[in-house]
Amino acid sequence: MNFVRIITKGKTKFKPGVKWLTLLGIPIIISVGGWLVYVQNFNKSSDAIAAPVTKVKRSNVEVTINQGGTLELGNQQSLKAPGEVTVEKVLVKVRDRVKAGQQLLIIRDKEQQNSLDNKDLEIRKQEIAVVRNRQKVIEAQKKLSVAQKELQEPIKQELEIDKQNLTLARNRQKIAEAKEKLAIEKKKLKNLQALSARGFIPRDELERQEATIRGNKVELREAEFQVKTNIIDLKRLQTEKERGTQLKQSVLDAQSALEEARSSVDSSISELKRLRVERDLKAQTLKNNIVSAPIDAKILNIKVKDGNGVKPGDILLTLGNPAKEIVKLQLGTLDAGKVRVNQPARIKIIGPNSEEFTGKVQSIHPQAISSESSGGVSSGGSSSQAKVPATVKLDKPTGSLIPGSQVSVEIAVQQRKQVVAVNLEAVVRNEGKPFVWVVDKEGKARKINVTLGLEGIIQVEVKSGLKVGDKIITPTPDIALKPGVSIKE
Repeated sequence: MNFVRIITKGKTKFKPGVKWLTLLGIPIIISVGGWLVYVQNFNKSSDAIAAPVTKVKRSNVEVTINQGGTLELGNQQSLKAPGEVTVEKVLVKVRDRVKAGQQLLIIRDKEQQNSLDNKDLEIRKQEIAVVRNRQKVIEAQKKLSVAQKELQEPIKQELEIDKQNLTLARNRQKIAEAKEKLAIEKKKLKNLQALSARGFIPRDELERQEATIRGNKVELREAEFQVKTNIIDLKRLQTEKERGTQLKQSVLDAQSALEEARSSVDSSISELKRLRVERDLKAQTLKNNIVSAPIDAKILNIKVKDGNGVKPGDILLTLGNPAKEIVKLQLGTLDAGKVRVNQPARIKIIGPNSEEFTGKVQSIHPQAISSESSGGVSSGGSSSQAKVPATVKLDKPTGSLIPGSQVSVEIAVQQRKQVVAVNLEAVVRNEGKPFVWVVDKEGKARKINVTLGLEGIIQVEVKSGLKVGDKIITPTPDIALKPGVSIKE
């Protein structure tokens, strides 16, 4: 009994010691495990290389041409003096909006005004000549009228002869027709007589045919009588026609005088028309002394003031259409060969933090132009390089860009939209086929061969070898990349 109690008491004393050892061992185990993990990670970290890593994304790749240009308004133009004139009055101010046809300037040219006055004097003289020649026509018409009245009777007789000849011809025709008709009716009567003898037709039908023949004979006799009467009348008229030769000559002379007078009128009228056309041209030239707006526009600059004298070709003012903004460029011949109409463009004012605007190539000149043709020579005496003029139109007028200011234009001559693309410095090309360094799932560097497409200034299209989301390393001279090296991002 005592022995059992002693053993039980010993066990009771042993239990607290075990607990104490257990509590003490757990932290030691945790510490040792943590130390082992630290040592392992430390060794691993000491082998990893820090390198710039980026994810592959889709992007727009462009090949661009950059060129400086000058901003202008649509249809911007300078109106020039038509001759040596004086500015009488300027009717507009800078920044004014004007409508097409609106008067802008009044100019004065005394020489043109004097020329117009002299032409008016010539026209008045010619109008008097026309009136005088028309009076001659009236006088000639009166003389002709008198001569025609004297010749009226012989003329009437001649008309009667013509009329009588017509009547005679008609009556002779009637005789021929009556004879032909009579012959037909006689033939018909003969046929009826044969039928009547056989009893095929009644007797009264035969009698009607005989009556018709008698009527035809009467018509024939009347026609023959009328022809004889016509012949007698015609002979009488021809006898009376023999007189009146002198009267006819008088009429001919009067007609000749009338034609000559009319010809003089026509000539004087033609000359008057010519003078009036010349006068209208001079008046139009004088009217051009009103300088009008050729388009709806905004006044950009005025070079003259009231009373200024200007020479032919001097600029009076400059205007343009604010609803349209364009950039004039001078492209090098190599760049111009890549540019096409409607290619997209970006426009910026030259300077820091400038806003960007979009546009399109509107036109490109088909020929390169050298300043040598205008006498321009570059420094050193050599002729300057030929340039190709081009125009870029902004998609929307900005209203803020100042005409005449210098802008930077970037034209996208080739473009691939939303393709897999990487920065150029990420592509290694010194080992034959291009490749990029990628970070695999284990965080280690690995070479991936790629097929490249369109190459821009910053990025290049990757046609195969990469996909969106892949991690790529951008090599730098101070990083020695090798396959399998751990990468620390």
